[in-house]
Formats: sequence, structure tokens, C-alpha cells
Amino acid sequence: MLKTWKIAVLVLGSVMTAVPALAGVSLMQDKPAAIQYDPKSGFPDHNGAFSAMVIVIPQSQLPEFDKTDGSNRHVTRVARAQVGAKMAVKLVFTGLARDVAGNGDVTYDLKVTGPDGLVYGTSDYSHLVAMHGPLGDTKHVFDNRTKVVLMSFDPQDKPGIYTIKAVARDEVAHLEVPLTTTIELLAPAAPVAPAAAAATTAPETTVPAKKKSRRKARK
Repeated sequence: MLKTWKIAVLVLGSVMTAVPALAGVSLMQDKPAAIQYDPKSGFPDHNGAFSAMVIVIPQSQLPEFDKTDGSNRHVTRVARAQVGAKMAVKLVFTGLARDVAGNGDVTYDLKVTGPDGLVYGTSDYSHLVAMHGPLGDTKHVFDNRTKVVLMSFDPQDKPGIYTIKAVARDEVAHLEVPLTTTIELLAPAAPVAPAAAAATTAPETTVPAKKKSRRKARK
């Protein structure tokens, strides 16, 4: 039976004022991979001015995106995971359009497929709210702090590559950006064979010394 947190949406609020998300963020990775972001052009995956990226991070690092005091944020981009690891799927985006009230509105679809190509757990979501609220500088990088998809692997899950497909959608500009990333579920470590019992050496047999026979001298 699937655990309730295997694939779940963490709802942090229905309406939130947009706050710059990645200013000063250091993205660390557990495998070599380029993370490209240009303040002038945004992320490589874009549609017009709207660009986005999807990453998987440890769930414990979600508070890094709540920092608004200008301090550096440090998050790890997860590429491989073991059973039981709790992770969060983060969507980051920039280049939003404003509506007549000066608000931005971004939603996203997300689906995770396993090594067999089937949808993993209940991870087929549509039109999740990434952000909705007043925009300051549209060149700032924002994130899906409103609703975050959480995931964790169970012992019965098949090791291999899990593919996360998302579509970031600027609802004001009517622009979509398809996104893809992967995470590898590592096979559990092979059980260590019990050490062979040490060979028992038979105790050395002690042969009692023969007593010298005492013969009486004949007269």
C-alpha cells in the first residue's frame, strides 16, 4: 500500500506575494551537471520571455526558499536517491507577464514515470498553483512555494531512472514551457554474508608420561 507521503502535494498557501527565490542561491549537485541561468535571458528552457527549470531537492532544504533577508541559499540538486529519502520537486521560473492588476499567475502540470514507463504512484497533477500575486521585478526568479510536490521511494519500488515531466504555464501571457529531469533510485546494497565461522582447532591431546617401572633387585 502506498504511503501517504510517497507522492503528495504540500500546500503552503493559496495566495502568496511573489518573492525573489533564487537571488544568491547556490545549487550544488551530486553528479556533474550544468545549471545555466542568465539574469538577462533566464533559463535555457523558455518560451518568449518566460523560462523555467524543474529540480529535485531534499525536502529538508525547503526552508532555504523562504529566506528573504538577502542571505545566501544553499540547495542540493538530487540526482540519485535511496529508499526512504524524502524529496521535494521545485519549479523555478522567471520572465513573467503582469495582468492589468499587476499580478503574475503561474501554474504547472507534473507527472513522474518509473523505469517501466508507467505513472509512479499518484503523481499525475494538472494546474497546480506555482504562484499568484503582485510582481515586482519580472526578472527575479520565483518558485512554486505555494504548492510543492513531495516524493519518497518505498522498498518495493524498482531501481532505475524515474522521469519527472512538468509544464510550467504563464497564465497571463498564455505561454507554456515543457520541462524534464530525472532521478535514479539506487538498488539496495547487497546484504553482507555472515562471516564464516572460524575453524575450530581440536585441542592438542596430551599424552601422559609413562611412569618408570620400579623393579625390585633380586637377591
